[in-house]
Amino acid sequence: MEIKQSQIDSLISDVAYLEHEAEALKYVIDSVPYDKTPADGSSIAEILHYLDHAQQRYYRRVIEDTFKNNRPINLNSYTKPSESYERDEELLQNIQKLLYKISKHRVALINLIKNLQLIDWEREITEGRSTITLYEFTLRMVNKERKTLKEIADLVMKYQKSNNSKQELESRDSSS
Repeated sequence: MEIKQSQIDSLISDVAYLEHEAEALKYVIDSVPYDKTPADGSSIAEILHYLDHAQQRYYRRVIEDTFKNNRPINLNSYTKPSESYERDEELLQNIQKLLYKISKHRVALINLIKNLQLIDWEREITEGRSTITLYEFTLRMVNKERKTLKEIADLVMKYQKSNNSKQELESRDSSS
């Protein structure tokens, strides 16, 4: 698979998206119950914390190692984020600090991938019996993150709608 510069430019833009989202969330996060865990999942803070953990402890390491090694690396030699994740209660309680860390870590990842040469994106990564390129691996990361960010956006919208409904009811009750 020949990878074109336009694909890399688009990928870098997509990787930057999480940093922009983290920055944007700083201004609205305090208006929603970010630490509330819904019955069917994780809280917004937990989702964000896990996203940062996966990027720092798994995706970034694989990208760095793929770049550094002349031979293909094997993903089976890396601990999956779901297996290594540990809650950091302090960060989960300080959402602004968590969002700051996510932004900072994402900028470092963007700088790392911006410095990769076009040919480096074609380096191979093995996963069991299959082989993918560094580009495909990073694209998978982006797609997973987009899905996760959509979950967060859906939760924020749900909480904001719920809050607006409560305010409307209170407004009606007070005017009666």
